[in-house]
Amino acid sequence: MFSDIHHASYLVPDLDAAIKSYSEMYGARVTGRGAVTNLGEVAFLQVGDVEVEFIGPEDTSTLEEANGLWVVHHMAYSVENLDEVVASHRQRGYRFLSEEPFTNFMGYRLIYFDPADTGGCRIHLTDAATLRNSGG
Repeated sequence: MFSDIHHASYLVPDLDAAIKSYSEMYGARVTGRGAVTNLGEVAFLQVGDVEVEFIGPEDTSTLEEANGLWVVHHMAYSVENLDEVVASHRQRGYRFLSEEPFTNFMGYRLIYFDPADTGGCRIHLTDAATLRNSGG
């Protein structure tokens, strides 16, 4: 079902510092940056064949217990034929946080599983075709 892990996403206390750290340490380059309603400012970085997402959350209370550390926010998996995969999972009783996939500011078409069905983990499926079309 999953063809690849597309990216790992981290909540970070200082978005610019996280970007600088990955840029200096790993030679990462920012491939997109923007605001996401009810989440915060987001940046995608490319490191070789790996993409990492950093989120500077609107609500920083999510980081209070982390003592300045980065917190894993979600994992993203790429799939061929997102609509077919979603329909198959729905037939098997899995739920999603939205009725339909949506497209984010990077041009990625995705949908989140309901965390109640994933052991509390935030996981989204991303249409592999939109990753290829966006250069991700």
